[in-house]
Amino acid sequence: MTRDGLNTLKEIERKVCDLREKVGNMKTRIYDFYTMEEDVLDLDAHGHLSDVDEVMGIAEMNLFYVVRTLQKAYKAERELMDTYGLLNDESDE
Repeated sequence: MTRDGLNTLKEIERKVCDLREKVGNMKTRIYDFYTMEEDVLDLDAHGHLSDVDEVMGIAEMNLFYVVRTLQKAYKAERELMDTYGLLNDESDE
């Protein structure tokens, strides 16, 4: 992978981190809406929002896994480049 490729991989990782944070914030907002604000009266609607909250939690965990896997890919490429001296002394980190 080229230096540009490594930078692109880091950029993708940052965007996925941002997305994970947004999903976490939205999960909290949904939870607060149907539990704390007490604005949901229908039992079915409450159940559906509870399901949404659960699925958002799963999505957040999956995005965390995506970030960790992207980090592993970056590390593997970086180590390969370092091994063969393909990067100069300037660090991308």
